[in-house]
Amino acid sequence: MPGAVARLPVCAWRCSLSSVLRYRAVVGGVTRPRRIQCYAYTHRKAVAMLPAATVIRTARTRARLSQSAMARRAGVAQSTVSRVESGELDPTWATMQSLLMAAGWTAEPVRTDVADLISVTTTARGMASSLRRGDPESAIRDLTEAVGRLIRFGESSDATVPSWVLEQAPAGLLDDAWLTYLATAFAYALERSGRTAVPWMLDAPPLATETVMGDDPSPEFRTWLRAQTPPLFLAKNLLSRPDDWAIA
Repeated sequence: MPGAVARLPVCAWRCSLSSVLRYRAVVGGVTRPRRIQCYAYTHRKAVAMLPAATVIRTARTRARLSQSAMARRAGVAQSTVSRVESGELDPTWATMQSLLMAAGWTAEPVRTDVADLISVTTTARGMASSLRRGDPESAIRDLTEAVGRLIRFGESSDATVPSWVLEQAPAGLLDDAWLTYLATAFAYALERSGRTAVPWMLDAPPLATETVMGDDPSPEFRTWLRAQTPPLFLAKNLLSRPDDWAIA
């Protein structure tokens, strides 16, 4: 039907944009355009994602193109189209664009909630930079912002947290105490929204003594803080209130 709108899951090819963006594909018609929109998240629910292979094959067959015809239009080898459609090749953003345009489609990025997330590695690098400047308060703010965003995402969406957010940071960025603090805070954010923490987070060693990162509270305040601290932090000899991870 001319002008009809069909909603399909997002294309899930690996490229620098795929983790934080969703794509809308528009198929050009002869008189009135027919639109096919691809969404990663609809009404805060995750949907199964289509791989690039399915999207390219669908675009090509609907345009009634052979693989060789699509390849000629896109300026790539026929084997490239074949490898993409078989799932053997994950196309780059540029290749994906070229193949879609060859079939009369265009893809435009649309921001999703995932774009708000800060990865473990980015957080660790920011913390390390602050600590090298002798500024532990900034390191704590960096961690609070990343963890607070993850909590907010988890509590407002049923979507899966992308793996790139949770990958372990490279070794050597932080000392053991700060690394345990980082790992435990991210694990807490996941568990708070009913998700399972990644094993490397739970495997972080506990601190030798009970610690409030960046502070040395009075005995009275320490006792009060201990009573407010979630079990996940207590198990690592860390004291931290749930409210410590709230962000604006």
